[in-house]
Amino acid sequence: MPPAGTGPTPQGPDLPRLAGDLSRVRDRVVKELTLDDPAIEDALQHLVRHPGKFLRPALVLGAADLLGADTPASEQVVTAGAAVELLHLATLCHDDLCDRAGVRRGVPTVNARYGDSAALVLGDYLLATALGLAATLGPEAAAAAAHCARRICVGQLVELRATGDPDRTVPGYLAAVSGKTAELLSFSALLGAIAAGADESRRRALAAFGHHLGVAFQIWNDLGDLTAPGEGAGRDLGNAVYTLPVLFGLETAGDRLRPLLSTPDQNHDRDHDRTVTEVLAVLRDCGALQRAADTAGARLRTAFDCLEAADLPRPHGVPALRRMLAGLLPEVAQLLDAPPGTARSAKAAG
Repeated sequence: MPPAGTGPTPQGPDLPRLAGDLSRVRDRVVKELTLDDPAIEDALQHLVRHPGKFLRPALVLGAADLLGADTPASEQVVTAGAAVELLHLATLCHDDLCDRAGVRRGVPTVNARYGDSAALVLGDYLLATALGLAATLGPEAAAAAAHCARRICVGQLVELRATGDPDRTVPGYLAAVSGKTAELLSFSALLGAIAAGADESRRRALAAFGHHLGVAFQIWNDLGDLTAPGEGAGRDLGNAVYTLPVLFGLETAGDRLRPLLSTPDQNHDRDHDRTVTEVLAVLRDCGALQRAADTAGARLRTAFDCLEAADLPRPHGVPALRRMLAGLLPEVAQLLDAPPGTARSAKAAG
């Protein structure tokens, strides 16, 4: 079992108690995954032992804070944070299985360590646990959790359908991203609002904030996949998943880019690293990387506009939330502060 109270620590002086609340969330996740069977418990807690940034529970806590919730967070808010993290872990388990991924966060994936069949069932267990935990917060939370799980599945199916299709459209990409990534961030902010007892208009504002943040987050991840240093670059290209930078490139430099793209069955005939280098050169040259970064920045600004327009009990908490997110995701500060046409990561800048 992982030690209690360990995990990611958010940065920034404005929300010093967030680290303590996130530790409580993590303890609750561990409790929910503690079983009488040590072998099954070990497998369930594999991802918990190697935590990510706890972005989604942080959104729950941040949303509740904006709405005037108690500090430290109530047990309801902590429960909400644990529910979204468990749902996130379920999606990771299933995503790695679908992608046949062998490593996540520098350690073997659940499917690599325990096998594909076990990973499928473990992901189902995490999903059931997440939905059950959300249901303890009331019927509205239960309905929202079920809706979120369905939307994630639909988004992933939309993406699978588009695999290997160079005619994939930008609206099609956004439809997939809205489900497979943005929906969970939207649900995280919404569940924080529900747990804090917010009215319907404030719930909608927080859910919209999470949605736009999620779209920006996925676009930035897609840029990072293309521009990562070393052998890790271009996993999406290798799987013939054409993301926003590639779609923008196909719009303006399709004659140069299409010959470089392949279906998964053709990948063994290509030098992957050379292909990624050539694709990246085209995307830089035609401005597709910059355009994708600008799109992410615009979505992020829209996300915070949703909060600024809302009648929040603690409007002064918005800058604190922004700083907290920037501590967890350094690209947040860069995207928000950069004028249009200049938002680029060091990787994307080459």
